[in-house]
Amino acid sequence: MGPALTLAVNALKSSHVQTADPQVKTYGQLKLELIQRGLYISPEILQSPDVASGVCPGVPGEEVTLALTENFIVKTFLKPKDKAPLLLKVSNDKLLLDSGDEEQREVGIIPLPAFLKNLLKDRTPLSENICLDGYCLNIFLRALDNGKKLNMSKDHIVSIVQSAFEEGSADLVQINMDYCDNKDQGFQLLAPVVDAIKTKFKTFVALKGFPSREKSTIDLIYAAGFDLLSFPLGGFAGADAEEEILSDREVRDALEYAVGIFTPGSVWTELVLGSEPLNLVKEKIDRLTEKGIVPHLKLQATSMYTGKDYWRVKEVVRHLNEAARRDRLALKWLYPNCRCVSPLDTQYFTDDPKSAQLATKPVYRSRLGKKAFEGFAALRRKLRIKDLSDSYESAGL
Repeated sequence: MGPALTLAVNALKSSHVQTADPQVKTYGQLKLELIQRGLYISPEILQSPDVASGVCPGVPGEEVTLALTENFIVKTFLKPKDKAPLLLKVSNDKLLLDSGDEEQREVGIIPLPAFLKNLLKDRTPLSENICLDGYCLNIFLRALDNGKKLNMSKDHIVSIVQSAFEEGSADLVQINMDYCDNKDQGFQLLAPVVDAIKTKFKTFVALKGFPSREKSTIDLIYAAGFDLLSFPLGGFAGADAEEEILSDREVRDALEYAVGIFTPGSVWTELVLGSEPLNLVKEKIDRLTEKGIVPHLKLQATSMYTGKDYWRVKEVVRHLNEAARRDRLALKWLYPNCRCVSPLDTQYFTDDPKSAQLATKPVYRSRLGKKAFEGFAALRRKLRIKDLSDSYESAGL
């Protein structure tokens, strides 16, 4: 955990006044409401250095990341007082979230690290393609010049990673690759990037993007050094022609293939909870977990908030937890996420606030554990590459 996140949550460990009242909102309900409804912070409070340090530009407006409790975070947008039912208050030098349920919860604001503040001052293309999600550094890439180069150079990417790690604000890196016309979905452009990151830093690197229609590319992605892989389901933005958009079946096939290559628990997908019947959503979750794929539920803002949204989300989250347990998914590779819920943090949606906790301890939070898993991951990759090379040789390739 980076120092900024640690600073925000340390004060929460000993000072929460919890209650067993069933009417009290869970942390998951607060997270969903903040994502959907936004937050009002008065100009006076915004002038406080502790609060101002966490405010950053966003869409549709300024954003702030809150630690609702230890290991449970949310990114929300700021709204005018007359349009935001959730308010941030100050009392006895504590930040309190007033959600209108007659209980005010102490929260923490996660300050932006210095390197990110400096980049955001100028709003360069570089700053617009990076963000922090808890202790995950996200870098957003896309192919330019007919797929010949990336929108950021390898040296720029490495310098950003170095700044984040030197400041202690991130523990892992996620490369988010946009859709492109390249047959391999830009893998040849990404290979030198992940190699440079792995050469210079002892860290895990995730890839979130679009699967190539050639499954052999997934073997190459793993061999190149990516430790975690996410192919989101539910439709994509960025494809120019309808016939080029991959179907859900094609994405699931790619995910299932990846499960046989990557470390158990390190292949993920995102589901968006729309208006489809809950039984169909549960069936989709079951199909994924049975194959060893870890589903993440994306929490999205809606044009019209209704109190029923949370109960719908809670029912799906409860089933997500049951499916992960039933199929014994490995959860150690997951991490707290600002706008998603995974099997790692379902308790914050389903359990009493005073007892909710992560399902397991992520590897990223323990330096000793991280070092041990890095060694295992490197050994496993070498064995996998050797097996792959042997099979090609035996086939005369």
